[in-house]
Amino acid sequence: MERTLTLDDLREFEQYPGLAVDRKAHFSRFANKTIVHRDYHRNYTLMTYILLFFIFAFIGWIWEVGIHIVEDGVFVNRGTMFGPWLPIYGFGGIILLKRFIDHHVATFFLVVGLCSVVEYATSWYLETFKHMKYWDYTGYFCNINGRICLEGALIFGFAGCAGIYIMAPFFDDLLKKIPFKARFAACVILVVLFCCDAVYSKANPNQGKGITDYAAYNLPFHRVMVSEELGVRSEELLLPHSDILR
Repeated sequence: MERTLTLDDLREFEQYPGLAVDRKAHFSRFANKTIVHRDYHRNYTLMTYILLFFIFAFIGWIWEVGIHIVEDGVFVNRGTMFGPWLPIYGFGGIILLKRFIDHHVATFFLVVGLCSVVEYATSWYLETFKHMKYWDYTGYFCNINGRICLEGALIFGFAGCAGIYIMAPFFDDLLKKIPFKARFAACVILVVLFCCDAVYSKANPNQGKGITDYAAYNLPFHRVMVSEELGVRSEELLLPHSDILR
């Protein structure tokens, strides 16, 4: 005899939304494959959080580097740092809002808001104190000072939710298969490398073609020069920066 299970009932099982503790998967005739039940209600350890941060930061780096390879046919090491990681993606990926995790729409908009604030603040800091521009959404629909835009915010929202509900549980299951000592060693090595990269990048930020060669005529201390790479003066800037950089 079957009974209707509430959300609270399902949470009591090891796997969500499994119908029994020992039923961790089922075969879908529609998809013609086995579907594994993964519960996104998890208590991640500090070590898992650290490893997830680097996994998502690396995925973000691959994403942005891949865009340049596809569009321009060249490899560009994106970001302010030199290692294969973009911290904004790492932080966005580990935003596990447990209080709202069962409210999917609220989680989506919270991720959109938080990532937008982080992206705007990062852009403002880099432009104000480093006098560099690593991205420019000028011309994009619903952009704010070229630092954030609606398209980017929505992408962060969908990617963040994918991280919370799908990717984080998936990688958590994979990481649990790795011996504790190996995970601990990976955490220590990655954190040390990241800290060294952060210290060096603070004094010598990653820059150059495809990284910081955006039109910078609106920066407070760089109104004259568009970029050191191009050496174009703002008085000569009569076309949008996208045309100048071609």
